[in-house]
Amino acid sequence: MRLAYWMYQGTAHHGVGRIANSLQGVHAVFHAPQGDDYINTIFAMLERTPDFPQMTTSVVTGRDLAQGTILLPQTLQQVDEALKPNLIIVSASCSTVLLQEDLERTAASAGVKADILVYDANPYRMEEVAATEGLFTILVQRYAHEHIRTPQPSVNILGPASLGFHARADLVCLRRMMATLGVQINVVAPWGASLKDLERLPAAWLNIAPYRELGLGAAQFLETQFGMPALYDAPIGVKPTLAWLRQLVEMLNSLAEQFGAKALNMPPLTAFSLDGLSAPSGVPWFARTADMESFSNKKAYVFGDATRTVGIVKFLHDELGMKIAGAGTYLTQHKDWVREQLAAYLSNELLVTEEFQDVAQQIEQTMPDLVCGTHMERHSCRKLDVPTLVIASPTHIEDHLLSYRPMLGFDGADVIADGVYTSTKLGLEKHLIDLFGDAGLEYDENAPAEASQARDQVEAAPSAPASQTEKKDAAGPLVWSPDGEAMLKKIPFFVRGKVKKNTEKFAAERGFTVITAEVLRKAKEELGG
Repeated sequence: MRLAYWMYQGTAHHGVGRIANSLQGVHAVFHAPQGDDYINTIFAMLERTPDFPQMTTSVVTGRDLAQGTILLPQTLQQVDEALKPNLIIVSASCSTVLLQEDLERTAASAGVKADILVYDANPYRMEEVAATEGLFTILVQRYAHEHIRTPQPSVNILGPASLGFHARADLVCLRRMMATLGVQINVVAPWGASLKDLERLPAAWLNIAPYRELGLGAAQFLETQFGMPALYDAPIGVKPTLAWLRQLVEMLNSLAEQFGAKALNMPPLTAFSLDGLSAPSGVPWFARTADMESFSNKKAYVFGDATRTVGIVKFLHDELGMKIAGAGTYLTQHKDWVREQLAAYLSNELLVTEEFQDVAQQIEQTMPDLVCGTHMERHSCRKLDVPTLVIASPTHIEDHLLSYRPMLGFDGADVIADGVYTSTKLGLEKHLIDLFGDAGLEYDENAPAEASQARDQVEAAPSAPASQTEKKDAAGPLVWSPDGEAMLKKIPFFVRGKVKKNTEKFAAERGFTVITAEVLRKAKEELGG
C-alpha cells in the first residue's frame, strides 16, 4: 500500500467496512491498534443514516504486546452478546498484519454463536476496491445455494453498497425501471441483504451488475456455478440506457421461453419518465438547444474509477458533442477494459496512475474547459480556474447529498447533463460581472497580501514603457502592472487562467519582468489567443 497524503482509494480496512455496513446481521471486527477506529467516524459522517456503523475495533496496545496477550476473543464475545449478529468478519489492520498472529485459531477460541469469517485483507497488497469486491465475492460463494427459479421474470441487483458513489439514488432508479418493465427484484446485495438473501440469489432469472468495482466477481461466480446470465453494462446516458433496457428484455424473454413463462413487452418510453407522460429524459432535446450547441467546441478531461470514466466519456462525446482532451483511471486492475472501451474516443494514451500529481499535470497541459473527476481533481483544478464535476470516488461530504441524484438510467442522464451545464457555464456569470461591474463584490483570484506585494513592486515604475521591460535574461519574479491586470480581467473567467498561464510563460521566455497591457497584447498576437 502506498503511503501518501492523498490516495484515490481507501484502505482494505475501509473496503471491509463497506461490506459489513451494507449487510444485515453482519458485523466487522478489526484487529488493530488504537487510532485505526477512524473508519467508524468516516462512515458515521458520510453515510447520513441513523444507525451506527456495523464495525468494532479490537484494540491492540503496547502493553498487550509486551504481555503476549490478545483481546480479540473477548471483543468477539462482547459483540456476539450485545448485537447477536449472524456473521462476524474479522480482519487485521496494516499494523497487526506484521504481528503474524493466527487469527483463525484465536477467533475460533472465542466460542461465539455467530459464524466467523477471518478475511485476509492484507493492506500491503490490497486496497479498498479489491477488498470490497473480494469479500463480497467470498460471501456469495459461501452462502449462495441452489434454488428453484421464481415463476415470474426476476433479477438480482449486485453492487450497491454503503458509501458507494450515488449508490442509493442509482438503486432507486433501477427499481423504478424494473417496476416499469414488470420485472421482480429478487435480491439487492450487498446493500440491505441478509445472509438468507445471499442464499436465495440463484432463484433469480439473471443478475444485473452495473459496476466493475463491486459485484462483477459475484455475478461471474453465479453465472459459472448456477448458469445465471448477467447484464454487466452500466446504463449511463440516454442511448446506453435504451440499449441496456432492450438487451435486458431480450435476455429475459429468452429465459421465459426456456421456463415456459410469458414474454415481456417493452413499454412506451413515456412510462419511464417521472410523470409517466413525458419523454424519459430531456437530454436529446437539450443537446440541440443553442446553449448546448456551444459545447461542441469545448474540451473535457475525465478521470475516475473504471465504470464512471467509461460512461462519462461516452456521454460527453456521444450525447453532448464535447471533445475529449484525455481520460484516465486509478484502477490499474481495470485498465485493459477501460482502454478497450475508450479506444475510439481518445487521441492520446489512457492515463493509468494512482498519483494525483500525474493527473494534475496532464490537466494543466491540456487545459480543458471541464474536468469530470474525483474530489481530488476538484482540488487540483482550483488554481487553474478549470470547472470541475465530481463523478467518482474519492468524494467529500458535499458529494453525499440527500436529494435524488442518480447517475444511471434516464434520470441519471439528466443529472449528469445538468452538472456539466452548470459547472461549465458558471464562468459566464463572472464574465458579465467583470464587464458590467461587481456590485461591490470582491473576485480577486490572488490572495490580498500577494496582490498588494505585486502592486508595491510595480508602483516604482507604474508606467514603464514596453522597451524597458523587454530585456533578455532578466532575473526576478514576474509581476503584473495595473494596466496589465485590468486587461486580464476583461478576458472571460473560464479561459482567464489559461491566458494568464500562457502569457507568463511568454513573458518569462522573452525576459519580461513586468507584464503590462502591451506585453499581454503581444502574447495574444503571437500565441493566437
